Amino acid sequence: MILGLCGKYCSGKSEAARILGEEGFHIIDVDALGHEVLEEHAREVAAVFGEQILSAQGAAGGTGDRGTVNRRKLGRVVFADSAKLKKLEAIVHPRVAEKAVKLLEEARRGGNPTVIHAALLFTGGLDRLCDHIIIIKAPLLDRINRGLSRDSLGITAVFRRIWKQRSLIPQSSSLPADTITVKNSGSRRELREAVLEAVSRLT
Repeated sequence: MILGLCGKYCSGKSEAARILGEEGFHIIDVDALGHEVLEEHAREVAAVFGEQILSAQGAAGGTGDRGTVNRRKLGRVVFADSAKLKKLEAIVHPRVAEKAVKLLEEARRGGNPTVIHAALLFTGGLDRLCDHIIIIKAPLLDRINRGLSRDSLGITAVFRRIWKQRSLIPQSSSLPADTITVKNSGSRRELREAVLEAVSRLT
């Protein structure tokens, strides 16, 4: 089984992924793949967005003349400008999808039930690889509070990220029939129960 897992900013999708990992699912973390792509193509990203998005620290491997991408700086640039965000997505998304497909093929050969954990599951086209999809949703106030505490962002930056992700998930009428929405408005135990119930219903 290939299960897609998505949700908007600070909805709790990463916690849901950890819960499924504890239950024996193989997790493909697409956000982590995105970080890999940024580092592998740091110079290309810097050529588009400027050297200021690079850290002073040399990249892994000892190539001191090549900086790593400072994701916080890059985020401030792209989340403030939709055109720049689209340019970044054009660089990152195809390469992330390629990595995800390779990992998925490996997981299939191993016979493991697999979760594709991706905020951009639909916009990146990865939903087409999934047998079933779980969408994690949380109240707006909870998401704001998590963004303020977890990411140490100001209120304006949190609202900007929430606004930019408003179209990440299709309208309910456009979702595949094998999609379940899980509400994350309580404790981790309650989230765990809801996620496992959703998996049970889907399978």
